Amino acid sequence: MITWEKGFGIWITGVPASGKSTIGSGVQQRLLAMGHRTANLDADEVRKNVSPDLKYSKADRDLNTKRLAYLMQLLTRNGVNAIVAAVSPLREYRDRGRAMVENFVEVYCKCTLEECKKRDPKGLYARAERGEINDIAGWHQPFEDPLKAELVLDTTDQSVEQSIDLVMQTLIDLGHLAKESSYTEADAKKVQERLADLGYL
Repeated sequence: MITWEKGFGIWITGVPASGKSTIGSGVQQRLLAMGHRTANLDADEVRKNVSPDLKYSKADRDLNTKRLAYLMQLLTRNGVNAIVAAVSPLREYRDRGRAMVENFVEVYCKCTLEECKKRDPKGLYARAERGEINDIAGWHQPFEDPLKAELVLDTTDQSVEQSIDLVMQTLIDLGHLAKESSYTEADAKKVQERLADLGYL
């Protein structure tokens, strides 16, 4: 019988523009460069391709995060590491993922609202200022800070690379990655180039 090790799941949460997707992509690129099979389940991409009918009501957010947790469960139990970058504003959404995925790692991108408004890569805060939308978690809708995250990142002040370093170290500390890493400066350069190609840098 063929068996393989289960993968781990990294659930990155935080308000819009707090750095979730950028950090998630960076962690994925590092893991791939080290030879680890890793899928990046960016919430916006999954919503667009799997759940285009969903909006941003509590019921729709609940269903979208349930689908993300299921995809993470499916991948990790088949030996693929999975990264989810999703606002997932309520603890119950993240706790459901933790219950479904054996090797679950919650990462909280903690960033001030003022800094998120400055970044605003998708123009959400600008649209809200114009009165076009009123459903931003952490501003119009509740965002519940995690109570048991394995890692809290201060993305207001930390650089993307510092944040990625901390995620990778946490994976080592939790035993999901070996301390001996084959990650080199050449790998780092490739990751930086890939992130630039993807538009994150």
